[in-house]
Amino acid sequence: MTDRGMRSRFESEVAPPEELFARIRTAVAATPASKISTRLRISAAMTVVPVVTAAVLLVASQFVYHRPMLRADMGTHPTSDLLIMLVLVIGLTLSATLVALGRGDRGLGSGVISLFLVALLVAPIYAALMLVHPLAVNEVAAASLTKLSPWGLRCAAVAATVALLVLISFTAALRRSVPAASRLRGAALGAAAGAWAGLAVFVSCPATEYRHLLVGHVLPIAAFTFLGFVTIPRALRP
Repeated sequence: MTDRGMRSRFESEVAPPEELFARIRTAVAATPASKISTRLRISAAMTVVPVVTAAVLLVASQFVYHRPMLRADMGTHPTSDLLIMLVLVIGLTLSATLVALGRGDRGLGSGVISLFLVALLVAPIYAALMLVHPLAVNEVAAASLTKLSPWGLRCAAVAATVALLVLISFTAALRRSVPAASRLRGAALGAAAGAWAGLAVFVSCPATEYRHLLVGHVLPIAAFTFLGFVTIPRALRP
C-alpha cells in the first residue's frame, strides 16, 4: 500500500509464502556470525602476507634457486635504477592491496571503479615496469643469469605459490563480508595477490630476458586476477 492507502501498481498482489520466510530464517540461523571482526581479519592478513612471502622466498632460495634469497645486484650494491624500480613495484603492490581489502566509508568496500581499475591495470603496469626498459645488472648478477630458465618456469612456480597463499589469506580476511560487487572484489584480490608474487620474484630474480619475464613474472599476475574473478566471489558473499 502507498502512503495514501492506494496499492502501488508495482506492488505484488501475492504475498510471499510463509515457507520462504521459514527457509530464510533457517539459512540465517545455520550461518553463524564470525567471532572475529572483519577489520581484525584484514589486519591479520596484512601482517601474515609479508611473512609468508619472505618464507616462500627463503625456501625457494635453498631448494629451487640454490642461491641467496635476494638477487645479487640487490644484496650487494643496488643501483639507483634498481631502487627506484623496487619502490615502484612496492607501491603498486600496496596500492592494489589497499584497494582490494579496503572497507570504504560505509564498510561496503572500495568503489566499483577502483576495484575494476585494480583488476584491469595491475598486470599491465607491472609488465610495463619489467619489460619496457629491463634493468642492466652488474657482473655478479650477470653470472647468475646463465643458470636461469629461458622461460622462467621456476620463477612462475615460486610466483604461483606466493600468489596462492596470499589469495587464501585475503579471501579468509573478507570471507562472507562482501555484499556487493563480489566478482570485481575477487578479481581485485587476485590482482593484489599476483602483485605480491611479482614483488617476490622481482627481489629474488635478476632476469632481463623477455620470455623469462613474461612467463615467470608477469603471467602469474594475470592468471591469478582471472582466478580471483572466477573462484573467489562465492566465498566472499554473506
